[in-house]
Amino acid sequence: MPVNLWGVSGNISLDLPNRAVGYLLLLLCFSLFVYLIARYRPVYQRFSQKQWVWTVALSLGGFFASQLFPLHLPFNLPPVAQLPDNAAVLLSFIPLLLAGIMLGTPGALLVGTFTGLGFSLGQTHQLFEIFWGAFTAVSIARLIQQPYKGRIYDWLRQPVLVGGLAGLLFTVLRGISTFVAVDVAGLSALDQALVVAAASFWPRLLEGLLAGGAVSFILRSLPNLQPSQSLISPPTHRSLQNRLQLNYFAFAALLILLSITVVYNLAISVSTRLIIDQMAYNATVVSTEIPQFVSQLDSQLTLFDEDQAALLSADTAVATDALEALYRRNPSYGYLLLANESGDVTAVFPPDGTSPELSPNEEAAVRDAYQRSNKNATLANMPTSEQVLSLVVPVRVDDGETAVVLIGRLANLSIERFLVGLQGTAGSGIGFLVNEDGQILAHPQDAFVRDEWPGEADALRSLWFTRSEAGQAYRGWLQGSSTRDLIYTQKLSDPNWTIVTAVPYEVVLGQALRIGWPLLLVLVLGTALFYTNVSLLGRDITQSINKIVSTSKTMAAGGSWSATDLEQREDEIGELNQAFIQMQRATRKQLNDLSLLLGTSHDVSTSIDLTQGIPAVLRGALRGTGAAGARAVVLNPSGGNPLSFGEGPAAEAMKLLDRAIMTRLRYMPELMLATANQIRATLELDRDEEPPVPALVAIPLYSNDRFQGILWLGYRRAHSYDISERNLLITLASQTAVLVENARLYATAEGGRRRLAAVLASTTDAVIVTDQTERILLINRAAERIFDLSASKVTGRPVASVIESTPLVEALTGQEEHTRNLELPIGDGKTYYASASTIVSNEGQIFGRVAVLRDITHLKEIDEMKSDFVATVSHDLRSPLTYMRGYATMVPMVDDLTPKQHEYLGKILTGIDQMSQLVDDLLDLGRIEAGVDLARERIEVKPLLEDIVEEYWQHARLAGIKLHVDVADDISPVVGDGSLIRQAITNLIGNGIKYAPDSGSMWLKAEQKNGELILSVQDSGPGIPKQDQLRLFEKFYRVKQRGTEKVKGSGLGLAIVRSIAERHGGRVWCFSQQGEGCTFSISLPSYQNEHPTKFSVASNQ
Repeated sequence: MPVNLWGVSGNISLDLPNRAVGYLLLLLCFSLFVYLIARYRPVYQRFSQKQWVWTVALSLGGFFASQLFPLHLPFNLPPVAQLPDNAAVLLSFIPLLLAGIMLGTPGALLVGTFTGLGFSLGQTHQLFEIFWGAFTAVSIARLIQQPYKGRIYDWLRQPVLVGGLAGLLFTVLRGISTFVAVDVAGLSALDQALVVAAASFWPRLLEGLLAGGAVSFILRSLPNLQPSQSLISPPTHRSLQNRLQLNYFAFAALLILLSITVVYNLAISVSTRLIIDQMAYNATVVSTEIPQFVSQLDSQLTLFDEDQAALLSADTAVATDALEALYRRNPSYGYLLLANESGDVTAVFPPDGTSPELSPNEEAAVRDAYQRSNKNATLANMPTSEQVLSLVVPVRVDDGETAVVLIGRLANLSIERFLVGLQGTAGSGIGFLVNEDGQILAHPQDAFVRDEWPGEADALRSLWFTRSEAGQAYRGWLQGSSTRDLIYTQKLSDPNWTIVTAVPYEVVLGQALRIGWPLLLVLVLGTALFYTNVSLLGRDITQSINKIVSTSKTMAAGGSWSATDLEQREDEIGELNQAFIQMQRATRKQLNDLSLLLGTSHDVSTSIDLTQGIPAVLRGALRGTGAAGARAVVLNPSGGNPLSFGEGPAAEAMKLLDRAIMTRLRYMPELMLATANQIRATLELDRDEEPPVPALVAIPLYSNDRFQGILWLGYRRAHSYDISERNLLITLASQTAVLVENARLYATAEGGRRRLAAVLASTTDAVIVTDQTERILLINRAAERIFDLSASKVTGRPVASVIESTPLVEALTGQEEHTRNLELPIGDGKTYYASASTIVSNEGQIFGRVAVLRDITHLKEIDEMKSDFVATVSHDLRSPLTYMRGYATMVPMVDDLTPKQHEYLGKILTGIDQMSQLVDDLLDLGRIEAGVDLARERIEVKPLLEDIVEEYWQHARLAGIKLHVDVADDISPVVGDGSLIRQAITNLIGNGIKYAPDSGSMWLKAEQKNGELILSVQDSGPGIPKQDQLRLFEKFYRVKQRGTEKVKGSGLGLAIVRSIAERHGGRVWCFSQQGEGCTFSISLPSYQNEHPTKFSVASNQ
């Protein structure tokens, strides 16, 4: 299989069709091409520069790739082997696939045109190839760009499969162009088209598969080359009839294609066998006549005993007379000659006035006659154009040596009679004879006499089913024939000739068509009729389904519909119609039940009065079931005896069974009694007692596993219960249970409301409640007196427009979730302690805020008196304590003390120090609470915390604690008294060191949240119990728990922290889980302006 660099046929040219049908097809192709160009013209106008670049590049690539690296495939038939179609151009289909993927159908049309032009110029030289390339490229693009979902459609988008299909399409198109372009017509043209298509099949398939593999590799390496597309459902998925038609069409097309292939091959095989049998018979007949003819000639020419002496005579005249006598006895010969050993003619008859010469074959036969003594005669060939056969006979002397050679030349007419039996096989066959040297001895056309015959080379092309000892047959081309022939050859042993008969292959095709077309016609007609039947059947099915769909849409839109709208049938469609009708009736009943339930639910939901709601439920149960009576017995929400309700004509008589049914249903899920005997047996009635109704159904009423009562219905006659009726009763029972539970809850809530209203009206504390929109929801009488308001006038109004106290308004409108405590001075000189907190449900939903105000004027006066007294006492104690400490330190100077005296003196000094610290704390607390000398300076938080850590790190390390700072660099500064804020933080650190020693890390943090700066000190100590967290910031309060008994302190440190935070407009709180440490937090208003260039840090005093 040789591979060239470029070019297939070796020359560049274009040929026009030889027949009018070729021009007609060319016109159709050109018209279709122009139509496609016009259709895609708007697309070309929208092409981007990048798309045009790709189009030009792929077009040029397709033109050159159509002749690049042609691989010549081996074929046995010489005419086929010389066709350009048997060369596979390995890269020719790659530009077509890339164009279909990247450019779509419009771009692929142009690329395919240039690729086809390359095929046309350098390979087939037919104009059709230009259009075949364009149409194949369009088909490739349509397959690759089709946007349908499904496994089959996914396969049809794979480049390998698309390339293979494109190769098959190209093969078919080349066969069509060959049929209309050759110079013969009819079956001969069909035969040549089949030959070319067969020769093109494997090369085109190989080109497509190789191109598909290469493009798949390219797309896997460069996935961006293939644009993404959204997939949609194919038309067959949207229509059942289309799916049936398409599936059957595909099946029928495949069946017809396979049938045509099978029938064609069988018909060709049968026709070939018949014709070959006829040719073999004719050849056999002739093969039996030729040896007899040659033997007869041999015997005639060798009977020269009486003339032998004359033939051996050296006198030419005597020898010529002897030849004349033989000529008269053997009229079959045209000439008789005598030749010596040198090959010279010594005598001839009849004389023609010339000196005849021996042919090379005759000379060879003469030489053989002188050398061989066992053969009497030898055949030689064609000395002239008139004689085609010579018989060479040696004339021997007595000792057996050859003295002279007698040559008898046969005229054409002598062997033409054998050709008669070989002509006209199957109406148009011919036959001829070939000698042992491969030259034609006799032929119906004289122009082919003496031509060379391939002979043995044709054996390689013989048909497998005709090989036999007698002869062999094959398909081939005879000399001078432009169409294929079916050729049969049969060799003879003596003479060593070959009988050749040939029939034009169009005869075989014609006979095959006559054999196969009735079967194919029946098959096609049967398939068409069956396809029509399937289409009609599919239409019948889909029309019925469409009616059901249309009816369903009408029902869904609320339109009217009748069962007569559907066709009455007895097949599966009819069963489907009946099922739909039953479904519609069931749906209508369900809609009626839902409408009933909706009406009942509306009646129940609009009232919590059992005397209105339960009768509505009972009336709904009667309408939905057709019962004679309905009753309900429920628990009294207010306590006392159960309440009973009844509706319907039989309700009054049915109440006799209320107690018995209620007793049974406390332990049963339901009661469904269809006959009077079942009622007597289940309810334990007397055997002779006739129940008020012959059938009943009873459902217990439960709400949150709480038994609320019963609901039961009675019927006029024995009754069977279906599932829909049971579901309706269960739903009505559920509504009744909900109604009873709501009534109970309402009664409970109403009682609680009344009690709460009495409490709020009686308490001396003022209560104000707001909702989520910061509007007043509730205000009690005490609040009305304090703020001189009327609850009926201010309820629902914004709290900011009602309350004049700004701190209280801020507490009620704040977003914080914790409780906010503050003191409110009122204009009449009174002071109230207000506590505002958020109202949060169990699910975490915020409903508003509530504030409780208590008059603490008297307590405030007492506190002021206490503060004055403490300040006075503290100030008066400072001088005595100083004297006591001074003289106590001087005692060791007076005289030596005993160890016991030193111990006592140390305890005195410790007590003095503790008393001094207490006095200092009291004085600081008083100064802070009075708001005296509060500085206003901007303080950078991070340097402040780092300075405090630097001051206390050694003290903390001795206690087993490591201090850390966690503050963002861009945190805003605060405005306040730096020394007090520093004191608050150091108090928290000192508190943590004292109560959480050896606890590991302690973190000082600062963060901004909701316009506040939150400073936190977090330790990892034992934590604080929840009951102690409420009083942590009270004066002199200390938490008592194991391990803290020896910790010294006054109980004022956290109170000082609280006072410092409140004086700065902030707050302080603690979060602690026992065993997980504590977090103390201080909130201060943050400074939102730009950072100052200079900032103050509290001095370490």
